[in-house]
Amino acid sequence: MPIDSDDEAINQLLDSYREEVGLDVESPQKKDSGQGELSDESGEEGSDAEAPDVKAEEDEDDDREQGKLIKKQKEDGDSEDEAENREEDVLDQLDEQLIDKPKTNKEKELMSLVFGGRAELVSNLMKASVEDFGEESDDGETKKRKRSAAWEDSDDERDDDFPKKERKVEMRATVNRRRKNFEKIVGQPKWADLDREREIDSDDEILKTVGHVVKGSTVDLPKGNIELKRLKNLNRETKNEGQITAINFHPTSMVAVMAGLNGLASIVAVDGTKNEKLHTIGLKRFKIACCRMTPDGNEVLFGSFRKFYHVYNLISGQSDTLQLRGDGAWTMKNFELSNCGKYLAVTGGFGEIHLLDARSKELLTTIQQKNACPSLCFTPDSKYLIAHSTDNEVSIYHLEKRRFVNVFVDEGCVNGSFITVCPNNRYLATGNRQGIVNIYLLEKVLKEKYPSPEKTVSNLTTSVGSMAFNVTSELLAIASAEVPDAVKLVHMKSGTVFRNFPMIKAGLGSVTRVAFSPGGGFLAIGSREGVVSLFRVKHYQNY
Repeated sequence: MPIDSDDEAINQLLDSYREEVGLDVESPQKKDSGQGELSDESGEEGSDAEAPDVKAEEDEDDDREQGKLIKKQKEDGDSEDEAENREEDVLDQLDEQLIDKPKTNKEKELMSLVFGGRAELVSNLMKASVEDFGEESDDGETKKRKRSAAWEDSDDERDDDFPKKERKVEMRATVNRRRKNFEKIVGQPKWADLDREREIDSDDEILKTVGHVVKGSTVDLPKGNIELKRLKNLNRETKNEGQITAINFHPTSMVAVMAGLNGLASIVAVDGTKNEKLHTIGLKRFKIACCRMTPDGNEVLFGSFRKFYHVYNLISGQSDTLQLRGDGAWTMKNFELSNCGKYLAVTGGFGEIHLLDARSKELLTTIQQKNACPSLCFTPDSKYLIAHSTDNEVSIYHLEKRRFVNVFVDEGCVNGSFITVCPNNRYLATGNRQGIVNIYLLEKVLKEKYPSPEKTVSNLTTSVGSMAFNVTSELLAIASAEVPDAVKLVHMKSGTVFRNFPMIKAGLGSVTRVAFSPGGGFLAIGSREGVVSLFRVKHYQNY
């Protein structure tokens, strides 16, 4: 008899599912046969012979009715009503213990959308069966199908499939691609160009020279920002000088001498990397208040608050102690040497200035001014001695004529504190206790009583304790020891200070002394804390 293939597949799947779940549920046909057996058992023994004939007739009637129904469905086609009836038949065959039957039309529609019609339900069940149990091969063995991943990760494929060498090649290609993109957007940095020409003002170039072998820079120093590089501290191997009172650079060799109130003076080699200590001079019970090197670089003079001073010969290493000659209670706590090497000027008490012969140390004359002298200096040509006072007057003394040629008033000054002249003999800088620095033309102060300053720097707010020009007179360093990091660099051509110095949290301490090397390539800054910081001024090539 013809049997619908879909019905047969559904019945087989339902039977296998019942067996897996372990439910004791029988199909409708088995249930009917069971009832027949029960009825036969309950009957008499005589009716056993008639039961097979009755059962056979019932089966034949059922088969005929089912065949008629299938034939009718094939002739008429699957209409919508018949499809719903087939779905109801399938649902009727599901066990009530496994799946709840839809109770309303809406539930039927939802179940139809989820499972589809009979054909879709059969195909879905067959697909699920194949996925779970695999495909059956020709020899009867079931081959398990490899499940596909939920998503694909390119990194996993790279790790699994690519060998190490290929990964390295791919990584190198990625680096090259990114480098090209960077150079396309930003451009190649100057430092990354291997074929670039070496800069002339390199830090290493200065270490190959001694003194002034290399010519200085011909380009003017720009204003605004200055290129500085902080190096190792100049006294990194000593650190025992105490409060720094003097810093002197040798005029021809890369050597510096530092002195402090602890009575120690250190001689170090200036290279910016090691700054090795060459020698230490210890003076017992002698607080070094002032230290100056002779213009030829052969001797160093140490002064203190006592009636004697020390002279150390850098060539022979011999140290001599000399007594001050002359009357009066004056000491060598503050003195200066002229560039010609002939004169030595020492400040005394009550406005006295003692002029000595630098070679024989004989007293030549004593100069008297109205007020005490806190600072003095010689002009570069050694013609004039200029002395500031604790008042607002500045005295100019002619060395050859041995008399004062002018006394002028420092504008805006109440109490003078420091004075210096630039190396090119053009500018005179004065500092006072109010933190004001006035810069005058030297030719004006030699003649005028009330000269006007060319530039006034008011960036410091406390007493100016130290000032120094560089060799080209383009740069002026000013400092005050009253507050930490109170140091400025002044651009002489514009009269402005550089914005990027000192740096934030520079850690320079209370600055007591500033000094430039003979070529302007180094700047040394001493402090009360006993530290001498060293900076490389990149604009200048020389030591």
